[in-house]
Amino acid sequence: MSALDQLDWQDTLDIICRSSARQILEGISFAEFRLRMEGMVPRLLTVGGMPKKQQSPEMLCSIATLMALEIWNATPIPENRFRPRKQARPERNAPCLCGSGKKFKQCCAAVNTPELGISEELMLTQVLDLMPAKKLAELPLLELHPESLALVAGQWIDEGQPKKAVSLLEKLFVHVDQLDGRAELAADTLLNAYLEINAPRKKQKFIDTLKAAPDKALASAGWQRQTTMHSDRGDYADAWSAFREAQRLTPNEPALSHLEVLVLVSEGSRAEAQARAKFWAARLSRDPEYDHSDLIRLLHDLADGGDASLLRTLPLGRGPLTDLAEIVAHWPEPASHYQLSGGDELNPKKDLAKLELDWMDLVEEGDFESAILFLGEEPLAGQSFRILRDVSEMVGALPENLPGSADALGRQVLERGEALRRLVLGRLKALKKELPWGFLDNRPLLTLVSYYIQEFAETRPAETLDLMRWSVNIANPTDNIGLRQDLIHTLVATGQADEAIAIAARYPNDFASTEYGRVLALFAGGRLDEAETALKQAAEKSPKVWKMLHAANPKRPASKNPGYITIGGNDEAYEYRQNHLDLWRLTGALKWGAGIKLPVKPKAKPSPDERLDSLF
Repeated sequence: MSALDQLDWQDTLDIICRSSARQILEGISFAEFRLRMEGMVPRLLTVGGMPKKQQSPEMLCSIATLMALEIWNATPIPENRFRPRKQARPERNAPCLCGSGKKFKQCCAAVNTPELGISEELMLTQVLDLMPAKKLAELPLLELHPESLALVAGQWIDEGQPKKAVSLLEKLFVHVDQLDGRAELAADTLLNAYLEINAPRKKQKFIDTLKAAPDKALASAGWQRQTTMHSDRGDYADAWSAFREAQRLTPNEPALSHLEVLVLVSEGSRAEAQARAKFWAARLSRDPEYDHSDLIRLLHDLADGGDASLLRTLPLGRGPLTDLAEIVAHWPEPASHYQLSGGDELNPKKDLAKLELDWMDLVEEGDFESAILFLGEEPLAGQSFRILRDVSEMVGALPENLPGSADALGRQVLERGEALRRLVLGRLKALKKELPWGFLDNRPLLTLVSYYIQEFAETRPAETLDLMRWSVNIANPTDNIGLRQDLIHTLVATGQADEAIAIAARYPNDFASTEYGRVLALFAGGRLDEAETALKQAAEKSPKVWKMLHAANPKRPASKNPGYITIGGNDEAYEYRQNHLDLWRLTGALKWGAGIKLPVKPKAKPSPDERLDSLF
């Protein structure tokens, strides 16, 4: 059975269990329930791989009898203190439950039907979910399996009802002194619910309650959560203190392996994280009772830190980033839903255009939750440059489950955008066509390319250089995004000064970065007289940049507008130094320029008002 078939099987079985729970709670007799089961069995057998022509009436009758018996005897009845009203399995020579008149051994028992593994805990989750809110307040919580309570509460959280989950589980933990390690899942679920409703004080209060619990497993769970909270805030000393307390309480707890490696990764101790992952893997693999292979893989993925590893670990967490990662992972392969209007305007086709309009309404509202829900419901979203651009920006604003996970997902989105660019423009024979910035529908693609260049410039230098050339020379020669500045400096660094000079010449009287890049290109190309003239012009126009290049150890200046660069300001000069000082030193241009006498711009005399102000 394939993974998809297994999901279909499980979904079908869940539907049968839920329908069964509803019927039993309504007071149906076993005989009627068994009869109705005959109508549900064929679908289950079909998704299990058995063709309908092989499903004889006798077989359906027998399977329905045994399934009805298993589900009936596992379904807790609220009026019976949440214990099943069990139907006895007939003796071999007793009449069969199907009513055929045959002996049980010669009728339904003759069919070899494996048990489905439907437990009381599983059916309890169905029963609880079907109960009205008023009845939930009357639950004998301590008599119910806490994992079932956790499962149904987790389901409510997934359905957007976290307050309902909180209401149920808070009542359970009023009796924390009577609970044991079986309530760990319920504790985790309650903490997740607090996160969903944004109740940090309640969350911390509950963690404190857990830390003081008489049961060591529950107390350790509280200290483990405390460790995570300290780590998330960067308080690593407190995180390790909390971790050691959890370890003291439950030294053999497998979950501690994941927690230790996670904290090490968070504080940047990658080598130690890898060493501890190996230690824990060896220890866990020797456990004679449990198979920890999934946990061992997780440890190695966490410690590895590669994008593929981080993305594999994301589904194990909760939150919007996890949800988004799951959606992105299941997007269909890139396909072209664009047309070229007038030879140079990239327009989405009708269905995609409508989808983008709906998306833009959501983005304007700034509702991440609704936006992610939209992406999950609209597989076509992954074919839109506009949506991919917005999603790449959204990723950076979402809280991380694991250190580096947002970056990994962001890179995955950008890689999809680049793959979509190649496919769409290839299909439209537009890879060598200009896509003017003036057309609004061209901008998402051009912007997405610039994000890709920025992200992968260090790790994929050859590819990003080609993309910069494509953007500046072909697609967007007006370069409204500002890639020319990096292109010029990259060409100088790779020994292609002549090309850098040619590009700089296309943008006279440009930003300081372009002007100083022109100086570098002329110097590297051996055109020293022209380089000197260009340096004098650049230094006169943007003196702070030249001064900052020669500063010994300047501090980053405070920005008046965070996220923006002030033209002619100290922040512009500092950014240029940070990005290009090494190239000035490597080429020898910095030492050469220091020997050139530059024109000194006289200080402007203060006005009478300024002189007056200086007195006070």
